Amino acid sequence: MSTSGRAGAWVFGAAVAAAVASAVGLGLIQHWDGMLRFAAVTVVLLLTRRARVPTGFVAAFAVLVLLAMWGSVQHWYAQVPHFDTVVHVLTPGSLAAVSYFLLVDARLLPDARETGRPVRGWAPVVWVGVVGTTAAVLWEYYEWVVEQISPQGMLVGYTDTVVDLLAGMCGSLVAGLLVLRWARRAGT
Repeated sequence: MSTSGRAGAWVFGAAVAAAVASAVGLGLIQHWDGMLRFAAVTVVLLLTRRARVPTGFVAAFAVLVLLAMWGSVQHWYAQVPHFDTVVHVLTPGSLAAVSYFLLVDARLLPDARETGRPVRGWAPVVWVGVVGTTAAVLWEYYEWVVEQISPQGMLVGYTDTVVDLLAGMCGSLVAGLLVLRWARRAGT
């Protein structure tokens, strides 16, 4: 394993350990909602690692999901300026990139390293961009439902939704470009 691969594996392992510690810690103080969120994050992270997702992508995903979850549990979205936008730029694209590699591993999508024609070579950018944008849209649906059920729980509006969708789309396209760059470097 390369030095960057070992570093990615270490970061991923530390993120999983932090997710487990967070779940246990929140359970000890009887913060059940937070405990369940971090338990779910731990399961998702362990499932992504079982597939052959490049360590850099899975490590970034682990850190970003952990950060987003702590932001939710600690209400950083309301307290830290621009935290919401940063998370909406980074997380959907990271999720989409990992999803791409999971589907390649399951042989449901072609591996970008094996494409020969230039048009097909850009397919990961399109796929990751579309999936990340879709994830951003689904998250905005979730925010809308929460706002309808508990209006004081989540104060979002039209501008927040549009900015979040744009951030998710842009971040996803950048993630797609990173997947393409990785594929071109790994394929040589």
